[in-house]
Amino acid sequence: MTMAMAAASLVASTRKHVYRFSKSSLAVRQLRGIHRPKVSWLDLRGTGLSAIERLAIEELLLRHDPWRRCWAIIGVHEPTENRILNNINLPAYYAPTAHQNSDEDTFGHVYEERNTSCAIIMGIGGKAERLIDIVSARKDGVLIIKRFSGGGTVVVDHSSLWTTFIGRNYILPHVAPFPREIMQWSADTIFGPAFDRWNEAIQPQPVHNNMEKESNKRQTLIVHGKSCGLCGGDNESIAIPSTDISASLRQSRTTSTLPTFRLKENDYILDSLHGERKIGGNAQAIVSGGFLHHTSFLWDWDNNNMKYLKLPDKRPTYRGDRSHDDFLVRLKDHYGKYSTKNSLFDHVKHAMHDRFHMEETTLRDVIKIANEQFGGLQQWFDGKCRTRVVQL
Repeated sequence: MTMAMAAASLVASTRKHVYRFSKSSLAVRQLRGIHRPKVSWLDLRGTGLSAIERLAIEELLLRHDPWRRCWAIIGVHEPTENRILNNINLPAYYAPTAHQNSDEDTFGHVYEERNTSCAIIMGIGGKAERLIDIVSARKDGVLIIKRFSGGGTVVVDHSSLWTTFIGRNYILPHVAPFPREIMQWSADTIFGPAFDRWNEAIQPQPVHNNMEKESNKRQTLIVHGKSCGLCGGDNESIAIPSTDISASLRQSRTTSTLPTFRLKENDYILDSLHGERKIGGNAQAIVSGGFLHHTSFLWDWDNNNMKYLKLPDKRPTYRGDRSHDDFLVRLKDHYGKYSTKNSLFDHVKHAMHDRFHMEETTLRDVIKIANEQFGGLQQWFDGKCRTRVVQL
């Protein structure tokens, strides 16, 4: 066999197995001096965008980014109040005069006449009558959205943490464009390292020996004897044992076992002393030349809003017949004592910085694409956008 034939055979063999060796492929790229893949980082926190506006922007970037970039998008969004879209074709039952409710959710958000504290989002193939308690949803005037991607049904509110990754095949040839493979890649490359960092951030740091000895010494406090109710004259020196205020905090973190992030079947879960529990809903959209993978992580939720979801006919084996309350877990329950919901975004960004070349972008950059391609985000939504409000 000639050298040319051998080289051709090697190339063909490599192509057959390119999706199986993502880590090896990355290592080869690094050894050859190839730059890390570029990713545009879009932080939508504080923009005031609604859930349906977020979905419209995601699909716009997936299908119509003229530069065909990879994207990482994060944010927390209003369930129902739009900032940009003026008309999303609301159903008749959503009219203010159709309801007489006046209540407050567990987060203190007041909703009058209809429940605007949450929105229900179904996958593109979802059937509302099979997935949602239609009677309760109509009665409370809940907004129901059908997104452009697949996947199941989720309830989103002000505590839902949105993450989205848009990949391009020419930039990430080692990621097979299939739902399970995309999830495995994102778990190994992005979310697994992010949760590892999060766990490390809240673990107690080892105390250096000489620091520990110093903190254990008896300290002297100069006090005014009479004002403290102590015997002796003024400015008496009293030896007291030192109290390390942070010791109890470190001990509490040591005694509780930190959860482990894993991909279980098609779900992201935390595996802890309480068992395997799901921490968010995810879905994919696969197009020619690329893919989108988005997740809504559950920092917290209002139990009253979970009543709208039926137990789905098709569910993962590890769930069994567990109710939503027994099957899901709040990230706040594990991480809320030592960090905030923004910590997830911070750790995701740090994990991505280790593997990608990150370029900051803004909402203005995205709106410019909508304006140039379609005349505006409203025109995109009214035309080719697949995300729609469900008409019950």
